[in-house]
Amino acid sequence: MDPAFFEFMAVGFVAQLADGALGMGFGLISSSVLLLSGAPPPLVSSAVNAAKIPTGAAAGLSHLLAGNIDRSVFKRIAIAGIIGGLAGALMLSSLKGPWLMGLVALYLIVISTLIILRALRGRAVLAVPGRKASLIGACGGLIEGIGGSWGPVVTTGLLGAGMEPRRAVGSSALAELCVSVAVFCALMLTAHLGLWGDGGGVGTMLWPVLGLVCGGLPAAFLGGPLARMVPRRPLTLAVGFLALGVGIQRGAQLLF
Repeated sequence: MDPAFFEFMAVGFVAQLADGALGMGFGLISSSVLLLSGAPPPLVSSAVNAAKIPTGAAAGLSHLLAGNIDRSVFKRIAIAGIIGGLAGALMLSSLKGPWLMGLVALYLIVISTLIILRALRGRAVLAVPGRKASLIGACGGLIEGIGGSWGPVVTTGLLGAGMEPRRAVGSSALAELCVSVAVFCALMLTAHLGLWGDGGGVGTMLWPVLGLVCGGLPAAFLGGPLARMVPRRPLTLAVGFLALGVGIQRGAQLLF
């Protein structure tokens, strides 16, 4: 068995555990590791979204059983996310990344600061307006289609809008499953399908993807209970600081 399977199994477990509890981490960590291994961005997006389908189904079920889903918000971000995800998948082959990375880094720094301040001040939980939820979903879908990172945009956006943390995490996780299926199908039906057939495709990516799935599945079932048990303020602060760290890291990559 390829050693990459066990390496990515560990990556998948840690990434999905963070994703289930905090609403982000699996796509971000997995795509970063795959990009560092030298895989091309279209193949990375395809691979991460393929791994997200089984792990996302398990995570969505876990959050559903734990009562962490706001059905109205879920429907809006899922529909808008699918549209944005399909657009991102179609743009992927020709998109130049630096300006996009800069915008995402700036967004994460601003929204994470808002989330941290909201948690420290004990601001009341608010209902997320439908239009704002749709916009957050569309932006998250676009980033998901391009780079496989839904959570940092959508979960932080919902929290920044004032949504209850566990429902923001749960609704985002279940909607991410729908978007991942759409993005993966779109990538497979476009020219990116050929990447899986060459020497750098299936032979290189099969074991990492299987590792991500096998490591992520057991952790996915823990996400719902974790998000429900962790107190609101610590969960909000954890998401805020994680998003802030990601934003600073991506900004530093762009500058240096």
